[in-house]
Amino acid sequence: MAAAAIAAAAVAVVLTVADDPATGQVAGLGSVAGQATAPSPPREDGPLLRGQAGPVVGGLSASSVGVLVVDGGRHQCSAAVVASRSRRLLVTAAHCVWLDGAWRVDGAYFVPGWASGEEPYGRWTVDTAYVPPAWPQANSPIEDVAAHVDYAFVSLLPRDGVLPEQVLGAQGIRWSTTDSVEVAALGYPAVGGYDGQSLRGCSGPAVVEPFSHRSATEPGEVLALSCDMTQGASGGPWLVGPDAAAGRGQVVGVVSGGDDTATLVSPRFGPAAKTIYDAADSAAEQFGPAPATG
Repeated sequence: MAAAAIAAAAVAVVLTVADDPATGQVAGLGSVAGQATAPSPPREDGPLLRGQAGPVVGGLSASSVGVLVVDGGRHQCSAAVVASRSRRLLVTAAHCVWLDGAWRVDGAYFVPGWASGEEPYGRWTVDTAYVPPAWPQANSPIEDVAAHVDYAFVSLLPRDGVLPEQVLGAQGIRWSTTDSVEVAALGYPAVGGYDGQSLRGCSGPAVVEPFSHRSATEPGEVLALSCDMTQGASGGPWLVGPDAAAGRGQVVGVVSGGDDTATLVSPRFGPAAKTIYDAADSAAEQFGPAPATG
């Protein structure tokens, strides 16, 4: 998609990318191809537990969070609709839309509320994607993820003249966090004890940690959370707010990667992320198809 191919270069923002994370090797969770076989029985419905991903059912997340199918239908990640002027933006992980030197958005689509094969809100076609310029410059593969810049904003096409946010609602978004904050991380894990068929979430305290990549001149920062979600959860939103555990809040990051201690990491949204968001939103307003009126 030509628009996606120039998106990163068109955004004038300087981010440092850079050595191994200070807290140990972190690998991107990546997208998942197909579905896991013979998953362990899922935990029964109930409050989200610290470190263990439980089911998230109903509420705003049932329409605004879903599966992002990329790479010609061969892989899936997680994503969430976020409030915007254009009313057609998703947030996800950069490695879901750009990986190993190439875009993965040709033929991509979003399935909000995916549950056991059901598509209650249908499919929404991806228009284009915006990532920090530092992400393609790092050219990070999954095993060497540059987590502090691993985020993307994706615009969806209207459907039958209706904008996505008008049907699906939207999570809020926040551009700053304290050094320790209570979050709920949501996504569709599909490996190990999970089958990718239902929205899951972990709730607990996320702390800010330094993160560096081998090509960076200075380290970045990530949020770290105890959570056992696996591949397929990449790009799922990290929510804050009093109703975050119920699937409604403000997005402060997205699932990026994890390590062998069941710790997830997320980029820490700040001014640089807002710059990418603003560019994606402005382009969606200016060039996107207008909704039908009357």
